[in-house]
Amino acid sequence: MRNLNWENFDDGPVHTTKEQIHVTIRSTGKIFFNKRAWEALGSPDGVALMYDSRQKVIGVRPSALNRRETYFLRKKHRRFNGWEIAARNFCRRFKILPSETYAFTNVESIDGPILLLDLNEVQPVSIKS
Repeated sequence: MRNLNWENFDDGPVHTTKEQIHVTIRSTGKIFFNKRAWEALGSPDGVALMYDSRQKVIGVRPSALNRRETYFLRKKHRRFNGWEIAARNFCRRFKILPSETYAFTNVESIDGPILLLDLNEVQPVSIKS
């Protein structure tokens, strides 16, 4: 009789990101929002960023393009069906220095609308070219 030491795999199957809010941050400071995330923000042309350094949470809110703090949401190639901002200066200012691309595993949408991106709840992802 074998003496097996089983480990449960509690993560379950991978769910498609098309059906849920999906946001990633790259080591270059680029932040990607899929269509569901963009819609949760109210489908804006631009966003402003906020940061709570104590809790390590990024806040993203819609912002008019004529405002100084606004990052223009650039449409990614059709294949990705999402939008991206180049936020390297924001990441440098708050010492957000990911070593690779991370997906936020629990993006919350709160009143305003504001997306909460918790840097304590990320997992590495591979980017397909």
